Amino acid sequence: MRTVFFQQVLNGIVLGGSYALIALGLTLIFGILEVINFAHGEIYMIGAFMTLFLSTLCGIPFLLAIPISMGVVAILGLIIERAVFRPIIGKPMINGMLLSFGLSVFLMNLALLLFKADPRSLDSGYSHIHIRFLGLQITLDRLLAIIVAITLVGLLYLFIQRTKIGTAMRAVAEDREAAQAVGVNIARIYSLTFAIGCALAAAAGSMVGAIFFVSPTMGWTPVMKSFVVVILGGFGSLTGAVLASLILGLVESFGGGYISYAYKDAYAFILLLLAFLLKPEGLLGGSE
Repeated sequence: MRTVFFQQVLNGIVLGGSYALIALGLTLIFGILEVINFAHGEIYMIGAFMTLFLSTLCGIPFLLAIPISMGVVAILGLIIERAVFRPIIGKPMINGMLLSFGLSVFLMNLALLLFKADPRSLDSGYSHIHIRFLGLQITLDRLLAIIVAITLVGLLYLFIQRTKIGTAMRAVAEDREAAQAVGVNIARIYSLTFAIGCALAAAAGSMVGAIFFVSPTMGWTPVMKSFVVVILGGFGSLTGAVLASLILGLVESFGGGYISYAYKDAYAFILLLLAFLLKPEGLLGGSE
């Protein structure tokens, strides 16, 4: 019984890690650009397809394909930010929501046209390697998903807290006009923030695609759950987003293991409802 419990904890951490990478990108973009990006799920999907093509068509090892995919998707993020979102910065938030929703539909249908709807397998080469420890079992690709998530979250934290650019990003999030008055290049910070958010989503898509599958519609459900994470953690709180991601991953894992996997996608929204009722400002809302 105890082994089953800890196995569900391990599964929940794997899920929570992928949600954290998506939610951190959403939180960064919202906190600095003040844009709610519904197209973030399609960026996640594009990252998975990029890693798929790099590993299958180009023969690049999976672990090397991930950072390459992150770099390519980050460049795509720079283009999207400049061409799509830059013109509506400072405008009412509904403008960005509608624009990003339209971009989401466009990218999803473009992927359906190019890649068709059939799910594709992304073979990392690690899914058949099983690791057993203290009665627990995990495949190497899932263990790598945890390691990659922890590594990227740690690097992001160090980047934001310990570098001059990170300080500038925090300044823009705190007070855009004051940051600009002291010489911060606002446009550069916007572009960099969007690129980082897209790169994190690409990493999440690559890891999840290797565990499950890759398809043009794979981004919709994870990004909706990540919005739940952002709300639950508190808008603008990176620490809250990580904490809420782990909570959601554990709730889904225990709910699926002890209740039913048929309601796996409903647990996130039940959690959101409880959050609105009990702590509407989020777990760490307003603390960062």
